[in-house]
Amino acid sequence: MSLSSFDKKFPPVTQHHHTNSHTMGSSATTTEPEAVGAFNPENLSADELELHAQGHTGELPRQFGALSTLSLAFTITNSWIAYSAVFAIPLIAGGAACVVWSLVVGFVVTSIITLGLAELASAYPTSGGQYHFSFMVTPPRFRAAVSYTIGWVSVFAWWMLACGSCIFCAQAVAAMAAVYHPDFSATQWQIYLIYVALTILSTALITLFPKQLPRAEIACFWMSIIGFVVSTVTVLARSDHKQTGRTVFADWNNNSGWMDGVAFFIGVGQGMFAFIALDAATHVSEEMPNPRRNVPRAMALTMVIGMITSFVWTVAFLFSATDLDEVMNSPSPYLTVYFQAIHNDGVALFFAVWLFLAYVSATISCYATSGRLVWAFSRDNGLPFSKFFSRVHPTLKVPVNATVLTCVFAVLYGLIYIGSTTAFNSFLSISILGLNATYTVPQAIVAIRGRDKVLPPRPFALGKWTGLFCNIFSSLWIAMYTVWFCFPTFIPVKAQNMNYLSVIAVGALLFIALSWFLGKRKTFTGPKVVFEGVSGSIDLSTGHNTRAVEAVDAPQGDMKG
Repeated sequence: MSLSSFDKKFPPVTQHHHTNSHTMGSSATTTEPEAVGAFNPENLSADELELHAQGHTGELPRQFGALSTLSLAFTITNSWIAYSAVFAIPLIAGGAACVVWSLVVGFVVTSIITLGLAELASAYPTSGGQYHFSFMVTPPRFRAAVSYTIGWVSVFAWWMLACGSCIFCAQAVAAMAAVYHPDFSATQWQIYLIYVALTILSTALITLFPKQLPRAEIACFWMSIIGFVVSTVTVLARSDHKQTGRTVFADWNNNSGWMDGVAFFIGVGQGMFAFIALDAATHVSEEMPNPRRNVPRAMALTMVIGMITSFVWTVAFLFSATDLDEVMNSPSPYLTVYFQAIHNDGVALFFAVWLFLAYVSATISCYATSGRLVWAFSRDNGLPFSKFFSRVHPTLKVPVNATVLTCVFAVLYGLIYIGSTTAFNSFLSISILGLNATYTVPQAIVAIRGRDKVLPPRPFALGKWTGLFCNIFSSLWIAMYTVWFCFPTFIPVKAQNMNYLSVIAVGALLFIALSWFLGKRKTFTGPKVVFEGVSGSIDLSTGHNTRAVEAVDAPQGDMKG
């Protein structure tokens, strides 16, 4: 369904003026355009009035355009590179065929989840993302508690995603160094120091050069696309031996110890990881024009480009690898693929560096997005010392304090890596489960309460039955996968390969519950949603200044529209 069809489906509407029943009844009036000034004394743009309606005022410059938003979203997800980092798990679970079909299934289910999330982003465009969506669709009695929980889960998940991306970069540096120094074996504290350096560098670039961020994201986007094309062509052209089609698409070779069905579901989890962090665009909603349209577009295009690049690249390197068993047992599988296919250490290392730089760009974008999410959540009093972390630097126009907090967390959390890589990696798993949970909780609430009763008019609308299917499927799938994500990857289970995700998830929820009942239950009320002046300025279904003018002051229990 095209976006233009949504405009036809949702023509401009006029909201009612909710007032005290003792003073005035409900009415719907249309006034002349010049009356806008009466309700918009600051002459705010439609986007700023929209933001005001959701309880916030614009503090960040709207410097992201459609391309830079897409670039940010794709640079973080970067499906072909992300899958290069984790494909060894489905390779062990079922061989090359499991690698291919796990990616395909992961794309299908993640696309359905993303459709439901994109619709919510079109309905409620703010940097808060999922915790704000949850607040808007949850019944008033539970609104604050649900929003607070989703907010903290989102923050934890994004922090872990940023840390995971950064540690992969640090490990890649050590692996590339070992190519020319075979006797060198980086210790865990050395990798940690590289990790800290990359974390501080990322934070410095984000906070000191905020105006350059959109252009940098576009450059990183094209660096990834060019890298994909050149890498794919090179490994196919340089490899002397090609795997058979049966090996790549059909033969099943399960080395995980699990039954084939269980092993495949574990592989699909890695296929879903290739499309992780699709909410990134929502967290810059307040930095772009017309986010109701641009955010869903960025999310959809990220999925499409991600599937094309990851599928083509995955099939190319599987055909080009000469020894899949060696790849499976390698500490750096993607490097081994390059060396096997290209037969030239210098050229292979060149592509490995290119891949590394693309991952560094993803790390920087992860820290930038995490900082904006922390800032948005602090703005609604979700964190301790929220007033401090919700400040925007007066000259740089960037949430410096929130971004530095993300940096400090990453540096402290990284200390776990020195003691135990297993514990560190187990914490990282929460990013996959946590983000997917935040994508589906508001969708589940919408499905239960009734889509027509909860969702306002929006440019990107899935329709009654398609939307209901997406919401229900997403909720059930993630509910099921919450169990699968907690399974150990291999059996027999040892301390080195144990999956501690369930313990970590319970610990995170316990922290959230304690912080809620010990203080935030009395102080966190969520976004201060008001609708005064908006209906006179914005058509919620189109994003243009074409609606009838009327002051709207919605009571706390009425969030629709």
